[in-house]
Amino acid sequence: METVKVSATWSREADRYTLWVEDQAGRAFVPDPLEDYPLAALLLELDEAEQETGRIAGFEILGFLEFDRWDALPQLDLLWQLPGQEPLPLDELLKREQRRLRQEAERAASLA
Repeated sequence: METVKVSATWSREADRYTLWVEDQAGRAFVPDPLEDYPLAALLLELDEAEQETGRIAGFEILGFLEFDRWDALPQLDLLWQLPGQEPLPLDELLKREQRRLRQEAERAASLA
């Protein structure tokens, strides 16, 4: 299975979590929403002519902290690797990140 190195961004206000494939940074992309959950999308790279290249530029979920449609995620022959962490299938990485961000949000709420 191929491993892609990724970085992640999360907007607390929008509850938008995005994984960015490192070698796709700065390239144009188009979201390809999941059929069973349109608030999540694969981000597909576009070439200079704005045609899809077939390469994945990332993955994004709106409403990430409440997301529970793990069955709707695409089954990809990829492992996703955040810096300093082990490569994981998309669903496992997202579940781990969701737990971490929920804990962060709970800590922030308790300090407010």
